[in-house]
Amino acid sequence: LLNVELYHGNKRENVPKRLARNDMVITTYNLVSREHKARGVLYKVDWKRVILDEGHVIRNHKSQVCEAVCALVAKKRWVLTGTPIHNKEMDLFSILKFLECAPFNDIRVWKRWVDNKNLAGHERLAAVMKTLMLRRTKQELMAAGALDSLPEKSYEEILVNLDREERDVYEKVMLYSKTIFAQFLHQRAEKQHMFAMGAGAYDQPYIRRDNPFNKAQQKLLSQHADVKSHQILTLLLRLRQICIHPSLINAMLDQEDLETNGIEGMGAENDLTDGMKKMTIRNGYDDEVPDGPAEVSERVTQHLLTSDNPVFEKNRESSKLRKLIELLKKIIKTTNDKVIVVSQWTAALNIVAESLSHIKGATFKSLTGAVQVKDRGSLVDAFNNDKDPRILLLSLTAGGVGLNLVGANHLVLIDNHWNPQLESQAQDRIYRFGQKKNVFIYKLLCHDTIEERIKAMQEKKLELAKNVLSGSGKVTSSKLSLDELKSLFGM
Repeated sequence: LLNVELYHGNKRENVPKRLARNDMVITTYNLVSREHKARGVLYKVDWKRVILDEGHVIRNHKSQVCEAVCALVAKKRWVLTGTPIHNKEMDLFSILKFLECAPFNDIRVWKRWVDNKNLAGHERLAAVMKTLMLRRTKQELMAAGALDSLPEKSYEEILVNLDREERDVYEKVMLYSKTIFAQFLHQRAEKQHMFAMGAGAYDQPYIRRDNPFNKAQQKLLSQHADVKSHQILTLLLRLRQICIHPSLINAMLDQEDLETNGIEGMGAENDLTDGMKKMTIRNGYDDEVPDGPAEVSERVTQHLLTSDNPVFEKNRESSKLRKLIELLKKIIKTTNDKVIVVSQWTAALNIVAESLSHIKGATFKSLTGAVQVKDRGSLVDAFNNDKDPRILLLSLTAGGVGLNLVGANHLVLIDNHWNPQLESQAQDRIYRFGQKKNVFIYKLLCHDTIEERIKAMQEKKLELAKNVLSGSGKVTSSKLSLDELKSLFGM
């Protein structure tokens, strides 16, 4: 038998020689990061092998956790992950850096020979990965008889139409967002022009005089001055939240929301939210903003985004919530199956929970970042083995790794994330070894909104990962281009 040490908690081993006597030491990424700063016990042992489980955690090569694991002393290094690429090829650089795969663990070599925006760079990366990677998909293992055959898995997209009041709010925020984004584009163009002319640093926001948004921009600039990229991301986030429930745009973003959406700067987020509430589409100056849909222009009132608008009440049933409840009622009444509802926003899950509390038989529990790690095991066991609860409300980040939730065979995604691999990981919580029932995946998408455009981008990212890992040369640019950003705003 192996001697295994769980290196965690206040009473963990603090003598390097005693720790090194174990055959295996298991710890967490967070603890390794903390020890790296203090040059703790883990860094006083010469390890024979370091294995990263769920190695995509280190995909940001500038993060503290990546720096920490790379600094461990080891003769051999392994990385285990089902999703080495989440968003872009650069996700693989941190893995090669940890594996000490010279010369591609040098960022200068990487940028010159891999991340060089041409086909040869993509082909070179695919060739490197082939030599390093042992890849086994579920389908390959089942075909080889190494894994019991999994039941069938079906996927259904359910389109939702926003109701009249929700559409009004969505169109207004979209119009506001286009105004801000247009200003961002003009500032960007002006910066490039000034640097090209050798004019030096840019320090003034720029407004084109022939711009159709001009008067609206003048008004907005008094609130925002120079528009930053993270403000654009925040606006995109708010548009996505409206699709779930309009009340969410009045909710403050917590740190997890900001980190998972690549946003920094809470102050700027607050300013943008306040700005949306102050700006009106029709306030006596019809030329201040470009014409939107005729019906919207007629219906939108001056106080559309104020808190007294009933559309923002949390107890109001949004179009997407209505569709979700219909689906859950059908599953509960016609089957004995269990369901997982997934969202990236805890606030959205709280709204779902409030609705479920009024439905007979819709017993539920929540598993979010607020649930302590020590309590998760018992919660998962009860869900998998007991008659109740029938429904588990799961946050996307909490359900990303390590959970076995085969007690359920239905999973509903009520919003879409920039990173499609997080959604794939959530689906794998129920579609895995031990699942005996057919699996049903549902995704709710609001028609004619930013959600449909994000879906197209998700498909592009999944194709990127597939082509790199399979060695195909058909790899397109992975970065969010300016044209793609324009398409998200419908410009």
